[in-house]
Amino acid sequence: MLLPTSVRYTLALAYEIRKDRIGGDMANKPRGAASSRRVPRNTLSRDRIVEAALALFDAQGSEAVTMPSLARLLGVGTMSLYRHVEDKDDLINAVAERVLSEVQVPHGDPDDWEGRVVGFLRALRQAALAHPALSRILAERGLTVAPVFEQLEVVHAVLLTAGFSDLGAVRTFYALLTYVLGFVAWELPRAHQQPAGAYTAAWNDALDHLDPAAYPTLHALREQLTTAASSDQFEYGLEQLTRSLHPPS
Repeated sequence: MLLPTSVRYTLALAYEIRKDRIGGDMANKPRGAASSRRVPRNTLSRDRIVEAALALFDAQGSEAVTMPSLARLLGVGTMSLYRHVEDKDDLINAVAERVLSEVQVPHGDPDDWEGRVVGFLRALRQAALAHPALSRILAERGLTVAPVFEQLEVVHAVLLTAGFSDLGAVRTFYALLTYVLGFVAWELPRAHQQPAGAYTAAWNDALDHLDPAAYPTLHALREQLTTAASSDQFEYGLEQLTRSLHPPS
């Protein structure tokens, strides 16, 4: 199956970014080294800028995204970007909107809060794992982009229809949301941003250096501790939290 053009473009940009990261700072390359990737005249657009910013976010983190660095990546002058985005805040909002627009509240019965609200949060976690900057953007910024309000409208309506009070609906949703975002922040560096098996190896190395006589419990739990940043751990916590949150009977 062919990938959509936007996805192929993002993957290509991410590949170039990683090459530059491994090979050295683009600013240190010989003059003209980036010119071979310059954007053809009149082809720069807001969508293309947002895709490039998303690739840069995913490859290097939010601190790496500046208007000059984005312009260098695209092979244009910095001022060219301002014809399509107002400033970095506008750019970050556009990146968040781009990712969140792909996260949907599952269809289902109007009062199926566990299937629909929890299903939405599972989808949000997957989006945040695919795009690591998303959880940080959501945690640190007050987003005013359309998908956020559309999603909030639907999930809170589902909770109210299921029988939660006005305050209960808000408390329930944000208890679940902050758990999901917190877990993503926990698991990303341990299970997704290093080679497979590195987290388990780190636990085993740490435990190997601990005296079993002084830390018998940790040694006994070795196998279980290595799963603390896994999908199984995420689902366990989500299930326990969901069970504790019910509308008044």
